[in-house]
Amino acid sequence: MYINVSRSQSLINKKRFIKSSQSLAKSEPSPRCNHCGGLVRPSGEISSCIMCSRMSGHQCDNCAYIQSA
Repeated sequence: MYINVSRSQSLINKKRFIKSSQSLAKSEPSPRCNHCGGLVRPSGEISSCIMCSRMSGHQCDNCAYIQSA
């Protein structure tokens, strides 16, 4: 099998993507779950973790990621 590709043609895109200044702006970090450290997302009136489905203010003896106040 022969492939006709000249030296001027490139099979790999060598362009580097430059992030815009808007995406580089720092925003506050998203809230984390006290139990597993997963992301907490609001769904209606309830905010719960997407990994372990616990409420955002959950605290128990097994919580590994309790945030300091």
